[in-house]
Amino acid sequence: MKALKIADFLIVLGIGLLLVGIVWSYPTFRPYLETLWQDRDIPTAPPLDDAILAEDATVVALLPFEGTPPPAVISPTVAVSRSASLPPVNRQATPAMLDTTPTPTPAAVPQPAATPQFTGIAPARIHIPAIRLDAPVVPIDWEVLETVDGVQGIWKVPDWRAAGWHNTSALLGVPGNTVLNGHNTTYGEVFRDLYKLQVGAEILLEGEDALTYTYTVESLYILREANQPLEVRLENARYILPTTDERLTLVTCHPYGSIQNRLIVIARPAPATLPAEGE
Repeated sequence: MKALKIADFLIVLGIGLLLVGIVWSYPTFRPYLETLWQDRDIPTAPPLDDAILAEDATVVALLPFEGTPPPAVISPTVAVSRSASLPPVNRQATPAMLDTTPTPTPAAVPQPAATPQFTGIAPARIHIPAIRLDAPVVPIDWEVLETVDGVQGIWKVPDWRAAGWHNTSALLGVPGNTVLNGHNTTYGEVFRDLYKLQVGAEILLEGEDALTYTYTVESLYILREANQPLEVRLENARYILPTTDERLTLVTCHPYGSIQNRLIVIARPAPATLPAEGE
């Protein structure tokens, strides 16, 4: 009888410790469960339309995987050019009649000074109210690595809570594709909740000029990346290529705690708001 009571006590104690362990670790595995559940609502990305790619865009890697596995991301330098080489046009000059009448020389007219053209500004901070994200943005570059599969290039990712701006992507306020990457599981988890964004959510980027550039989320996509053939990874990388339109592209791994997929968020500049009548 005494042995049975001890056995019952140990069973209850074991169940209690199990429940405490679940409660204690819930904050860690909750994001993983949530991202798996929401995968149903995020479509797989369609092929990117060639019409929006800038001339002579170069394919480079999306970003390194979370953690330290060998880089399987692609990036041989692949030029994408849609412009055909046209033969030169021969234009025969038409001789003009000689005019010997002297022409009066007008007085020099002062020309107005040319207005400097805005060439864009680098992002310095990102703020997404819908997911309570407020973090710095730092410029990053990509590195070339030699692997058993040949030479590959991968984008670096900030190793602290910051988003990385691909320094060859577009500046703010001018046409082009502004690309930011960030970790979702490690190094501060800056893009941990990116999957929660809904179409229409605002993304605010503060530039180095202290002005705020507002974007509106247009779409979220999942890209199957890990263990995919080279053709698939090359197609994925097209989402970070230069474009002729003005857009913002955010990139991270997905789901939480996994390097299986890429999550892509595409946003467009918010339309200018006209002041209300009387303001």
